[in-house]
Amino acid sequence: MLNITAHGNLGKDPELKELPNSQVASFSLACRTSKGDTTWIDCQVWNKRADTVMKYLQKGDKITVCGNGKLRTFDKQDGSQGKSLEINVFDFTLPARKSNQMDAEVPF
Repeated sequence: MLNITAHGNLGKDPELKELPNSQVASFSLACRTSKGDTTWIDCQVWNKRADTVMKYLQKGDKITVCGNGKLRTFDKQDGSQGKSLEINVFDFTLPARKSNQMDAEVPF
């Protein structure tokens, strides 16, 4: 088993897919390497964690994910083979949110 921890920014808003007995939220994570390159990772989060992702995350948010990694190969339209790194996420850390809105709603 390949366990991966990755930190980066969401490349687009997460997408939710409803399945017969579960749901999955998918998103792409852009991770910077030490050389300044960007590595894209496809992430999937299941069930209750998928609800949390859909409620709190959007494009550009920073997130740290931990999960089982898999390298997938696929055929490109030009006939060459491509590779994609995927993580089946079992744990993640949400970005810190500013509390300005809540502070304004609390009476003194």
